[in-house]
Amino acid sequence: MKQINSINGIPLHYARLTSHPYGTRGKQRNFSVDTNFLKVLKAAFDEVFMHCPLGQPEVITTAGIFVDKAGQHGSGRAFDLDAMFWNDMSLVTLNFVHQKELYLGIESFLRKHFGIVLNHFYPNHEDHWHIDTSVNVDYNESSKSETLYVQMVLKYIYGKEIIVDGLWGGQTRGMVKAIFERLNIATPITTKVNYLKFLDVTGKIAFKLSEAKNSPLQLFDNLTDVVETLPIRHKTEVMQALNSFSDHSTTSQWLTAFEIKHHDLDAVITEILNTNP
Repeated sequence: MKQINSINGIPLHYARLTSHPYGTRGKQRNFSVDTNFLKVLKAAFDEVFMHCPLGQPEVITTAGIFVDKAGQHGSGRAFDLDAMFWNDMSLVTLNFVHQKELYLGIESFLRKHFGIVLNHFYPNHEDHWHIDTSVNVDYNESSKSETLYVQMVLKYIYGKEIIVDGLWGGQTRGMVKAIFERLNIATPITTKVNYLKFLDVTGKIAFKLSEAKNSPLQLFDNLTDVVETLPIRHKTEVMQALNSFSDHSTTSQWLTAFEIKHHDLDAVITEILNTNP
């Protein structure tokens, strides 16, 4: 075991206290971690932020590494990732609904290093990623967490109409085959080299798509995505308030001054494939 308060020079903070609540930068503290697991963490974060268009964050918040309980946390070989903070940007995992591209770009590269990644759609993990090395990195059709990831990128990155339920079936299989053909990746996905290539290319595509998400107009659209997740009685009230705001002459004039930048998915795929043959 080793005591750390940073990884690759990035401070590790804890933000699960009344004085430092979830979603804030929290406060730096020491964490115990298995030395071999730490090597994997360093390699993973190095690759994530090498490709992330935002670069290396100023702070990473974690809900814990070593925890006195059974399982991988009990041996310091698991990491709960809450959020990342850059100078003027943050990714809080609970906010997946309006940060899908950035979230899935990060997750794609994490999966290249960790056999277990439990994400926003996995039960009881809406507010953090759980990552550990208790199983090998590969694709198993019976894995709920791995199938959730595949369905999430099919839906939110590649624009496929698919149910995200974590169940591998004919619909998922057919869409994976079509996307693999477009990405020039051999099938099946259960072959490790094919899966790793898919993770790498998908991560780069997701990061490229995330670059179009930071204009004020796009951020306003992101807010409507959040409203859509509300119960119907609250959604109607909030949407009416948003419409009043956006339809106001002064607000409307301000919003139209911003051009919303859309990336053409097919063009992005071609660019990434040509850059990374």
